[in-house]
Amino acid sequence: MLLKDKVAIITGAGSGIGQGVAERFAKEGARVALVDLNEAGLAETAAKVKAAGGESESYGGDVSKTEDVEGFFAKTVERFGRIDIAVNNAGIGNPPAMIVDMTDEGFDRTIAVNLRGVFLCMRAAGKQMIKQGGGGRIISVASQAGKSGFAFLGPYCATKAGVILMSKAMAKEVGVHQITVNAVCPGTIDTPLLRGVLDPILNATGQTLEQWTMSQPGMPPIPLNRIGYPKDVANLITFLASDDADYMTGQAINISGGQEMH
Repeated sequence: MLLKDKVAIITGAGSGIGQGVAERFAKEGARVALVDLNEAGLAETAAKVKAAGGESESYGGDVSKTEDVEGFFAKTVERFGRIDIAVNNAGIGNPPAMIVDMTDEGFDRTIAVNLRGVFLCMRAAGKQMIKQGGGGRIISVASQAGKSGFAFLGPYCATKAGVILMSKAMAKEVGVHQITVNAVCPGTIDTPLLRGVLDPILNATGQTLEQWTMSQPGMPPIPLNRIGYPKDVANLITFLASDDADYMTGQAINISGGQEMH
């Protein structure tokens, strides 16, 4: 088991990539704290963790609020004794719009969750890992959109670019404590977030998500000729959380089937 007896906290654990990571971590022997605003999603993830032979505790919380973040980190330490791995996965998309038409509210909420939220969780994780000693792993979910901008997703792209550079900066700050800090950059992944945007289009065209993705002239091609799934991203995050990656820090690693190679 790659993560035997490790304690991990995962935000956005109620669905998609977060749920996939929680299930894989459980199979690898980690005890997991699950964080999300979606109570039904948390219950579903907890059931998957249990079925995988793992142990979990669930906490509701808004990653954009300091008191919520400090609260679920403190509860995790109280429950499990320490935190070895922090996966900052919670995120939202911005309302699709040109920047000239974007509302203040749409911009501000995207920044609050996707950038401030990651900052708050990175800070809390770093403080706890330094305090307890023994190193640690901080892994944040960015996006290929943080490397190559996409039309109508300006705020989202900006937040994910911010996550990448904030990860690099923190890696230089906490390396002396044997804490690694990395980002992962998923491409087109079949998640509720993506489907929430595309399902109306798919229903209107009668296409599957994969068919639509492969047929769009404005979309970068995917050399591996398929979209990604949460388990693909979970595999990478599990590697970064393991001892096998103990000499890797400050990286922003694409997991996109080759859709993004920069």
